[in-house]
Amino acid sequence: MNKYINKYIVSLMLAFGLLNAAYAGSVNLGFASDYFYRGDQKANESVQTSLGLSNSIAGFKSSLHLCTNQSIDSGSDSYHMGGGFSKSFAEDLLSAYVGLNHFEDVPGNALSELQVSVSSNSILSPTISVFRDLDDTLYTFELEVSHSFDLELFSLSLDGSIGNTEVSNSVNRDYYSLGLSATKSLSENADFSLGVDHIDSDASDEELVLGASISLNF
Repeated sequence: MNKYINKYIVSLMLAFGLLNAAYAGSVNLGFASDYFYRGDQKANESVQTSLGLSNSIAGFKSSLHLCTNQSIDSGSDSYHMGGGFSKSFAEDLLSAYVGLNHFEDVPGNALSELQVSVSSNSILSPTISVFRDLDDTLYTFELEVSHSFDLELFSLSLDGSIGNTEVSNSVNRDYYSLGLSATKSLSENADFSLGVDHIDSDASDEELVLGASISLNF
């Protein structure tokens, strides 16, 4: 199944270059004191990089993301890629997204899944997402909320999420997160962010995760 996911991602990347050259993107480099994926701690201190691209094709917004997490201290290196299409409705009050994700870590655990999300452009910007494992027919459900404040010197963002993921046909895991981040604009295309997240799940003790990152937009 993974080869089909990879072909889909490559095809989407080609679509960005061939169908419309007017894409937007961002590159991010950051550090995190711990790395969690759906409540499961994958690594301790880590360097994280990401690339995101977005484009408009035939009335739809297409997006692609590539992310890596490189462990410094202990744990597993992780790689995450995905892409899909979204569409706004009801005068941009609602939007729907459909895409495919692929996640791998070293020494080789892999997950390929279908994602369907619905978001509301209202107070707290809620997003409900359903993920379906394409190999084992397992499901993950998530609810995310967020809100941002534009202050004089920087912007402040609050976010929270709650999720439930099926680890196997007989075991599932609940996980929660609350985050606070401050972002300072360094230039027209560069931002610096500091953040702290409180993570809790059935698979680990409560943790405070500290992070810092710089992003470049183009």
